[in-house]
Amino acid sequence: MTAILRTAVCDTSPNGAASVPRLLCASPLVATALMFSIGGCDRTVPPPTPLQSKQTKSQSAQPRERSPLNRRGHQLPDEATGRDTTAGTDPAMVPVESLSDSKPQTVHRPDDQRPQHDDRRLAEAGIRLYESERLKLYTDMDAEAARALPPLIDAVYPAWVEYFGELPPARDGTAFQMTGYLIRDEALFREAGLVPEDLPMFEHGRHRRNEFWMREQKYDYFRRHLLIHEATHCFMTFMPGVAAPVWYIEGMAEYFATHRIESDGSIHFRVMPTAPEDFAGWGRITAIRDEFAAKQGKTIRDITDWNPRDFLKPEPYAWSWGLCQFLDAHPRYRERFRKLGSLVQDRAFHGEVAVLFREFEYELNTEWELFSANLQYGYAATRAAINFQSGTPLTPEQPRRRVPIAADHGWQSSGVLLEAGQTFEITASGRFTLADQPKPWVSEPQGITFRYFDRRPIGLVIGCLHTNANSATDKPLPAEPPTMRQDFAIGRGCSFTASHTGTLYLRINDAWNSLDDNRGEVTVTVERSRPDIEATRNAGRR
Repeated sequence: MTAILRTAVCDTSPNGAASVPRLLCASPLVATALMFSIGGCDRTVPPPTPLQSKQTKSQSAQPRERSPLNRRGHQLPDEATGRDTTAGTDPAMVPVESLSDSKPQTVHRPDDQRPQHDDRRLAEAGIRLYESERLKLYTDMDAEAARALPPLIDAVYPAWVEYFGELPPARDGTAFQMTGYLIRDEALFREAGLVPEDLPMFEHGRHRRNEFWMREQKYDYFRRHLLIHEATHCFMTFMPGVAAPVWYIEGMAEYFATHRIESDGSIHFRVMPTAPEDFAGWGRITAIRDEFAAKQGKTIRDITDWNPRDFLKPEPYAWSWGLCQFLDAHPRYRERFRKLGSLVQDRAFHGEVAVLFREFEYELNTEWELFSANLQYGYAATRAAINFQSGTPLTPEQPRRRVPIAADHGWQSSGVLLEAGQTFEITASGRFTLADQPKPWVSEPQGITFRYFDRRPIGLVIGCLHTNANSATDKPLPAEPPTMRQDFAIGRGCSFTASHTGTLYLRINDAWNSLDDNRGEVTVTVERSRPDIEATRNAGRR
């Protein structure tokens, strides 16, 4: 469910034009060093270089003892926490109460080690502080735009807590807060000592504990997006012992950062972007579409196998966002996927991923391929979700079947199994509405020829076959199962010979971001062709 929050922010709208099946399994990734090795939106390869600065080395980069408890207070063994046995004990991680059988441990989050700055001196140099409850932002950018940014983090904070769980309390009782550095003039920040000497180079943004550094962006939207992305990293990885893999850490940061601000100031996080001009500079949907069109689409296995170095280029951010968006929005998978939010610091994360979708792994990969191929701005994930229902063959007692197909959903099972080599007569009848503006667009099964989607008239009834191992034939899956992307036109009617055995799925052709305003249904009738029936009978007599 999209988190909807209110804030006093009244930001200007983004300007400028937009920039442009293997089975699921968990891949163990070295994630305990995520805070230091992956940089949010860092996509550059050059090695770190010493930075001239008046600031001493940040304490946040020093090794520290890993907490034996995750953010939910669950006990973790040493190997799960990535405990650094060479470091001294961090007082922040020692429970207030003594360890005893009679009293539970009190869990605290690590002490706040952010450096304190001379705000007056920085202001004189042109770097001003803008502060809210959850963020101190130092920047040399325009004051009007900068002033609206810290309240965004206050607004997203309850959404983080709802999804991942609350951070443990601080030993001194203070609220969790981050410090961000939004940099326009890099030399100015280096001269002021605001960039740690050991911070690796970065192209867009990098985080460490509860601090992050980001460069000024061309577009208003992407500036806000990158700010929320880096702040999400700080929240997710502040507790030691991160167990979640890089695709999840980066994908969820992208997912939470994808936001929309309404005219009344309300903010929606974890949204599906609806138009490129409203998400200027982001470009993740375009990246996925381009890679898929170039036959470089990614399977779920590809994504879960990525390591931190893969994220030195932009495409993995797009695919990781896409996978998190797909799983979190899908009505069948969302409940199980959201359980991972409480396991970011838990060694059980990888096991949960491995078993999470075992029951649905073939269907999951089928739908992921369709999502990747059909993704567009405003993609209606709930309406595109498929309710898989295996079909059964037509019989002499039931030589034909009729099934209603709703106009406002994607692929729907006919309940009929079409067997390879057999020919079927498929007909459709009925009227339905494809839009209400500027007037109702009423269509019949042959479609409306003044508008096309995917090179076919919208409203055209189309079909495809889904091969599954649970069909009535009980045949095993082929090594490379046919894809549901191999569809065919039906219209008012067609004669169709099945090239392989599979359940017939049907839909009314329309853009995947235009299903919400469709109304009505068609009735599709499926029957064996008479010549085919006669041929079968004659073969039986022989």
